[in-house]
Amino acid sequence: MQVLGTKQKLEEIISVLPESKLKAVIDFACYLRDREEAEELFRMQTGSKAYLDWLSPENDIYDEVFKDEIE
Repeated sequence: MQVLGTKQKLEEIISVLPESKLKAVIDFACYLRDREEAEELFRMQTGSKAYLDWLSPENDIYDEVFKDEIE
């Protein structure tokens, strides 16, 4: 019931907004959706075995090999 109330409140608010403000609402909603998807993808990537292997001490040798390119 709480979600329905929230959606109804949002519908009431946007029903009185001019077109220019509605575009801003859409942009913000898309931003929130995309940010959530990006955060989930980032969590999946940083939790992957390949990423954890890359961070392992055995791969520290590459820091020395490529130090000139990093600086």
